[in-house]
Amino acid sequence: MLERLLRLGGERLFLYTATLLVVGLALWSALGRIDIVAHATGEVIPSSQVKSVQHLEGGIVAEILVREGQRVAADQPLLALQSISSDAQVDELGVRLTALALDVARLQAEAAGSSDLELPPALLRDHPAESQRTQALFRSRRDNYQSAIASQQKAIGQREQAVAEISARLRNTRNSLGLIDEQVRISNDLLRDNLTNRYNHLALLRDQSNLRSRMDEDAIAVRRGELAIEEARSQINGIRHAHEQEVKEQLAAALREHDELQQRSRRLSDSQSRTVLRSPVDGFVKTLHVVTQGGVIQPGKTVVDIVPADDRLIVEGRLPVYEVGHVSVGQPTRISLSSAESTRFGTIGGTVIHISPDTLVSQDSGAYYRVRVETNADHFASAGQRYQLYPGVQVDISIITGTRSVLDYLLTPFLGYADKALQER
Repeated sequence: MLERLLRLGGERLFLYTATLLVVGLALWSALGRIDIVAHATGEVIPSSQVKSVQHLEGGIVAEILVREGQRVAADQPLLALQSISSDAQVDELGVRLTALALDVARLQAEAAGSSDLELPPALLRDHPAESQRTQALFRSRRDNYQSAIASQQKAIGQREQAVAEISARLRNTRNSLGLIDEQVRISNDLLRDNLTNRYNHLALLRDQSNLRSRMDEDAIAVRRGELAIEEARSQINGIRHAHEQEVKEQLAAALREHDELQQRSRRLSDSQSRTVLRSPVDGFVKTLHVVTQGGVIQPGKTVVDIVPADDRLIVEGRLPVYEVGHVSVGQPTRISLSSAESTRFGTIGGTVIHISPDTLVSQDSGAYYRVRVETNADHFASAGQRYQLYPGVQVDISIITGTRSVLDYLLTPFLGYADKALQER
């Protein structure tokens, strides 16, 4: 009897347990939810434009200083090119520019008629020997110019003195001629009355003629002297004009050459500074378009692509065409690494932010829609370890398009067959 009761109790316990399990499974299948996902493959990309580093003139690669994936700071050297211009050329231009600056200062002082040359303090301090030579040249040219003017002025003074002496003598001769003319008139009257002899009268006529000849000679001499004075003054004006014109032309030529050499010097300096290509921003080296030392860079071509460090990273994926009808912007996602590391680091969340309006075609995967997902984190983390996301990292994207119960999941195949049952074409 006892054995029968025990057997009956065990059967009931099994029945109760089985009933509870069935009820529990039924409740779990009815209430439990599973995600409906659309799968896509993709890679991490920067959300904004990659910074492309180019070189204006191009050149030959002397040294590659970074590698792809390396983090770089703003203004950090990336690549060194062989210098087109030598330091000797730059130094030679500097010497020539200094000489021209001194010439310009000297010629400006000469054009202004200054008695002394005042050079800029920077030239006196940095180039004392050249400054002294320039000041000596200024004094020499000033003295030669003043000497030429003084020589003509002295000649004018001498000629003016000679003209004054001749003019005084001419006045005396004119006075004497007036007296002789009076004597000749008196002698004519006396000769007519036979009160004097003809010999004395001829002597007076001879004196009158001599005085007139002397007056004519002196008048010519005065005129000749005045012409000489005018010529000397004209020569002074010519010397001044020639000097001014010479200084003006030399100054214009010096200024023109100085400007040309300054521009050439700036180009050489800029070219030398551009022999080292530097990063424009903090970031990561995405692509090195030149990998060979001694390689040639074409003018204006991109050399390095830099992804800004503070840029927000997103995931760009390829969604199969048959999945696009289930996917919409704003849906949540789970992102995992495509490599074996996915089991170690798990997933991070994200949100769909873009779906391409039309299909794109790839030779590898055929037609697909491009989707972009904004991640909730910039790294994977597991057990204190961290896997940082960088542009180019390959990932798998699971887009959660909805949820359904386990029971619905289990019954869907049968319901599908039921819909097609009892039908005939």
